[in-house]
Amino acid sequence: MASAHGRARLRSALVVALLAVGAACSDAGEEIETTTLPDGIVMHLDQKRAERKGREVFVRVENNTAKTITITAFELTSPRLDDVEWSGSEEIGATYETDLEFDLPRGRCGSDIDAEIVLTYRLGDGELRRSAGTADDPYGNTAYLADRDCAESTLKAAADLALGTPEVTGVGADSVLRLPVTLTPTAKAEEVSFAGFGSTVLFRQTADSPTEVDVPLRAGDPPTELTMSVAPARCDSHALAEDKVGTLFSVEVRAPGLDDKASFFLPLTKSQRSAFFTFFRTSCGLG
Repeated sequence: MASAHGRARLRSALVVALLAVGAACSDAGEEIETTTLPDGIVMHLDQKRAERKGREVFVRVENNTAKTITITAFELTSPRLDDVEWSGSEEIGATYETDLEFDLPRGRCGSDIDAEIVLTYRLGDGELRRSAGTADDPYGNTAYLADRDCAESTLKAAADLALGTPEVTGVGADSVLRLPVTLTPTAKAEEVSFAGFGSTVLFRQTADSPTEVDVPLRAGDPPTELTMSVAPARCDSHALAEDKVGTLFSVEVRAPGLDDKASFFLPLTKSQRSAFFTFFRTSCGLG
């Protein structure tokens, strides 16, 4: 199997070959000139904070040229992602920028995203062009998504994860929400361990919740029964009203080749998330 570096070089060669073909044609039969990306066109990958529960990301295109650019399509390749194709019509004035949104494919294990993008566009009233360039990941949000996918697929290869029904014990400020979690080892992977749950901006793990642990998920081992126990980390209604990530509890995974902080979000259902929010309001006396 080719290494990630080898796949990246292959993709780069394919992009070069694509652009070396010369003129191509649009769906409407219009000839597309292939050329180098103009100086001043800069591309970035990122994700809005409000979208952290999902997979919607964007390519931000900065137009630092003296002409309007109209983008009609792009193709994105990365050693950690399946290829992405986008089409539309986005006009970006000189010195302005715009975001081209798309759903990120499931990510593979690896290191950098190393995204390469082939843009189809017009400069001013000119003819259609096609140019290849790179897009950085300035805040690491796209790589973080792929890292989460990697951690999740690693754990799923080693164990089936099942969530029970959230239950509240205690009353008021002394109450705790407990969520049963079962990990049943499979025979598909070795040397994988569950390392604990993480807190969020709304909820903290209590002292009896498994946070810094090492639970091997070896083939043939019996199911491991865990209980994630949380209490409100704060009790202001403002935080709850503006929350976007309050129920994104991390599931930490350890395995050869993974980063020490490898994790993914606990796959809560809509009703389970609702139970956490109801508990927050009741425990904090917010009605």
